[in-house]
Amino acid sequence: MNNFQNNIERNHLYARKVAQIADSRRHLRRDCGSLTYRRPKKKARKAHSARERTFSRKRPLFMMLLFFVSQYFFLQSPLFQFREIKIEGNNHLESAVFEEKLSLSPSFSYWNLSPESLEESLTSLHRLEDASVSVDFPGQVNVKVSERKPSFFVAYRRDQKHWFSVDETGVVLEGQQPKSGLKFLLPHPIKGGTKVRPKDMQVVRFFEDHVDGPLGKQIRAINISNTRQVSLKVLIHKRPVWVRLGRPERLEYKLFLLSELLGQLAKEKVEIKSIDLRYSAPVVKMMPPKS
Repeated sequence: MNNFQNNIERNHLYARKVAQIADSRRHLRRDCGSLTYRRPKKKARKAHSARERTFSRKRPLFMMLLFFVSQYFFLQSPLFQFREIKIEGNNHLESAVFEEKLSLSPSFSYWNLSPESLEESLTSLHRLEDASVSVDFPGQVNVKVSERKPSFFVAYRRDQKHWFSVDETGVVLEGQQPKSGLKFLLPHPIKGGTKVRPKDMQVVRFFEDHVDGPLGKQIRAINISNTRQVSLKVLIHKRPVWVRLGRPERLEYKLFLLSELLGQLAKEKVEIKSIDLRYSAPVVKMMPPKS
C-alpha cells in the first residue's frame, strides 16, 4: 500500500516537473508524443537586420556622392588652371595682340576653355587669313595662324601720301609705304579692315595678269574713277605722264598699243604732256617748246 502511494506521488511530481519545463520553454512543442526543439523568434534581431539592410542599400549612393564631390574639388584645383599661350605663324602681328584678343587670365580653368570661342575672338584681326586654336592639358593654349600677304597697294587719290597694302582677295591690311608692286588710286578714303569694291578688283586682277616687262616698270600708278574710268601714270623720259584708257573694255589691246607707242617715244627727244587711248587713234599731246 505504501509503495502504491509512493508511486502516485512520484508520478505527480514528475508531471509537475514536466509542466514547469513546458511552461518555461514555450518554444518547445509536442510532435508525435515527443518534445521537439523549435528556434525562438528573435524580433529584436529582425528589427536590427532591417536597419542594416537599409544602410547597406544607401551605402553605394553615399560612396558615389563622396566620389563626385572629391572629383569636383580635384578638377577645380590649380593643376588645371590656364598657364600660357603659344603662338605660331605670326610675322607682323605681335604676341601681345593675340593675348589682348583672347583675354585669358590665370583664373581660367582648363575645363572652361573653348577652342571655338577663342577662334571666334580672333576673327576681328583682319591681318589674319586663318587661325586655329587648340587647348593642351593641363592649361596651355596653342594658336596657329597664317597672315595675309600684301599683293598690291591702294591709296585715296586725294591723299597719296598714305598707302595701304591689300591682299589678293581685296582685304585692306595696314598702312604701308610701297617699295614694289602695283599701286592703285581709288576714288574713296581707305581704311584698314575694309575690302576693295568687287568691280575695282576686276580691274586690279586684269593689271596683275597682263602688266609685266618694260611696261610694268614704267607704270607708277593706276587710277580708277567713280565711273570706272581707268588711267595710268607712266614715266616717259623720267617724267610722269598720264595715259587715259577709258572704261575697262579692250584693255588688253590698249595696253599693247601703249607699249608700242612708248617704245617709239623713247627714241624721240620730245616731252609728252598726255596720251589718250580712248579713241580709235591715239592722241598724244606734246609739251609746248621752251622759249
